[in-house]
Amino acid sequence: MIRNTNIKRIVIKIGSSSLTSRHGEISRRKLERLADEIVNLKDMGHEVVLVSSGAVAAGYRRLGFLERPNTLTEKQAAASIGQSLLMDSYSELFLSHGYVAGQILITKGDFSDGDRYRNVRNTINVLLERGIIPIVNENDTVTIERLQFGDNDTLSARVASLIEADQLVILSDIDGMYDAEPASNANAKLLERVKEITPEIEAAAGGSGSIAGTGGMKSKIAAVKIAMASGIPTFLGKAGIKNIVGDAINGTAKGTYFVSGTPVTS
Repeated sequence: MIRNTNIKRIVIKIGSSSLTSRHGEISRRKLERLADEIVNLKDMGHEVVLVSSGAVAAGYRRLGFLERPNTLTEKQAAASIGQSLLMDSYSELFLSHGYVAGQILITKGDFSDGDRYRNVRNTINVLLERGIIPIVNENDTVTIERLQFGDNDTLSARVASLIEADQLVILSDIDGMYDAEPASNANAKLLERVKEITPEIEAAAGGSGSIAGTGGMKSKIAAVKIAMASGIPTFLGKAGIKNIVGDAINGTAKGTYFVSGTPVTS
């Protein structure tokens, strides 16, 4: 099917720390801000897929933990609670603007089995064609450790490639890729445009994620490499900045733009 070139297919990834409060619970204010950004894109006619972290972070306190659990089974139990909390909130917010949200839970095996791969792609395509906002997450409650994506940065890049997205937007608690660790190097410079992931860039991508999340700059660079290999331009920027997604699509947001020379075909 040939898509209208004026309508972009956009995958947005949001990290756990960008959705939850410092106490580990869902931040209604942060959710509303993100939903407003997505609604603006939908109102302009764009197709949007949201890859949302936050299930474990949202659910572990309801499970009775004071801190994020460490074992796989405890995380899975927390995710089973948190995922429903997230979807309830997303559904309510989008429906208030006239849009319906649909949930897609994916495992790594869905990308290695041909039939399952095509089924996920076809399902997302139908949702997008019908104006639905697919909300994607790893199926944390059933996946086993050796078959995990490990983080939603990688998942978002896989999904972007799966549906031949026009752009991937990764939102986190960092405002882009630097040539050195900014927390320890006052002279670190933001890389505004990157055409190739060099060994130097990979070496600069250090550190793990926040307490609330699982990813870090290394996982984001790994995701960017997947997207760039598929010819999908990717933006990395800070969540919560006013109109960050719209500005990212227009090329005016503060952050890092990763581009490749291979265009995405529709």
